[in-house]
Amino acid sequence: MARRLPGRTMAACAVLMAVLAVGCKSTPPDAEPPPCPRAPRLAITDVGRAAYNSSAPCRAELGRSVRGRPIEATVFEGAEPAVLVIGGIHGDESASAHLVEHLLVHLRVRPEDRAGRQIVLIPQANPDGLVVNTRYNRHGVDLNRNFPAGNFRASARNGQAPLSQPESRAVAAALERYRPSCIVSVHGPLNGIDPDGGRASYELAQRMVAVSPVPLRDLPALPGSLGSYAGKDLGLAMITYELPDKRLPGRDPAAYLEQHLPALLLAIREG
Repeated sequence: MARRLPGRTMAACAVLMAVLAVGCKSTPPDAEPPPCPRAPRLAITDVGRAAYNSSAPCRAELGRSVRGRPIEATVFEGAEPAVLVIGGIHGDESASAHLVEHLLVHLRVRPEDRAGRQIVLIPQANPDGLVVNTRYNRHGVDLNRNFPAGNFRASARNGQAPLSQPESRAVAAALERYRPSCIVSVHGPLNGIDPDGGRASYELAQRMVAVSPVPLRDLPALPGSLGSYAGKDLGLAMITYELPDKRLPGRDPAAYLEQHLPALLLAIREG
């Protein structure tokens, strides 16, 4: 049963419906964030949180897909370390891209929910796959098996070497540039919050489950996955957030997305 949306989120949902009308795209052209300047890294002791809560986001191009489409991050500046949220790494899981877009719209409308943190959002990590509704990139590689994790296994589907694909290199560039303490990678349709890595990931997943319709599911670490690399190898708080569906339901998609926001906002506050 769809939940009735709180009045305070109606403005965000109105903007979201305009986004959904044009598919998995970012904000309308006249509302696109400006490019991010190259600025020195800031720590929470450098400035007050309030100074960041009202700042507008900026846009950073991380790389280009096999077919030349830009892979972009929208960055809300704030106190470091950053929180990174990724969608659409599998192109047949368009609901994941829509959820990260919905989070982006929400954070623009409700800046107080940014918690003063630097937030990096990558809604479309696999733009070529999203266009043709395929899991893989246009080289036929599963991007979530192409990271330089210790358990990487070379194959046609995984890639012949870690980071052999431009899209996985773009995500790796975001890790290097923003050095997040927490990553949430949105997928579907396994319907679970999967902690990848150590105790910090598991404890964060437990707190997210308390405010999410999605249950805890501690899934095996897959070879070359972002979870294996960032969670197990790098020791970051790493969550794979599995929606119950690959695509948005035809009825009340905004309500579907809205019910998952509390868990993502908790990761931003506490990750």
